[in-house]
Amino acid sequence: MSKIVSFLSRVLLGILLLLTLLPFYLLLVNAFKSQTEIIVNPFRFASAWQFGNFAKALPQVLRSMANSLLVTVAVILITLVVSVLASYAFVRYERFPGKELLYYGIIALLMIPGFVMLIPQFVQITNLGLYNTFWGLVLPPAAYQVAMGTFLTRSSMEAISKSLFEAAEIEGANDMDILVRVALPLSKPILSTVTIMTGLNAWNNYIWPLVSTTGEKTQQIAVALTKIIVSVSDGQGVEFAAYIIASMPLILLFCFASKYFVEGLTSGAVKG
Repeated sequence: MSKIVSFLSRVLLGILLLLTLLPFYLLLVNAFKSQTEIIVNPFRFASAWQFGNFAKALPQVLRSMANSLLVTVAVILITLVVSVLASYAFVRYERFPGKELLYYGIIALLMIPGFVMLIPQFVQITNLGLYNTFWGLVLPPAAYQVAMGTFLTRSSMEAISKSLFEAAEIEGANDMDILVRVALPLSKPILSTVTIMTGLNAWNNYIWPLVSTTGEKTQQIAVALTKIIVSVSDGQGVEFAAYIIASMPLILLFCFASKYFVEGLTSGAVKG
């Protein structure tokens, strides 16, 4: 009976894997086709590879990708810096007024859906003169990501033995030395996790750039992908090519940070 259950489980997992990979396969093979080939048979490889689809898509997304790259890097840096400093303070300073209240206030942000904050954030950046600026694109998403970053990073730092901190203090290290030389090296897995999660959310953010910007000056890639201009003969092939080009920075981010990603998910989120 157990062998049958194991076999059925593997079959089910195989089917789920195929269903998960099928959209990626269709995206890849159809990016090199003309519209006619996509309509006739979207599942087979192209009879004549249309590399021109990428040449037509690249100029339409290049500037928006540069804008998104700037915003994503800024959001990641702000999230990491604020999360690390806040987490270190929560871990190292065991007694200060309102410590737990402040921490749970930060965590409470995770329970608020993003669309609920959309109008208040829009009014705020408009009053501050940040509408249609890069700072207006960076600060609200960074503030939202800091909550998750602080939660994960604090949990990871709490797992570090206090004897390491005490030994560093005996050697004459100040708080900044302890943070840089002890806490950060031991927190690489969770910091990689925070980096990937923050990068994905910032790069794929669609609603906030849509309402907080106008024109191409600060246009983000998620918005630009909805405005791809194609001819009738090129059709969706150019759009698929644009999707692949737009996903490359995320693939590179994951390749560089994935070494500690899984470890960070398992060890950073659970104390012990």
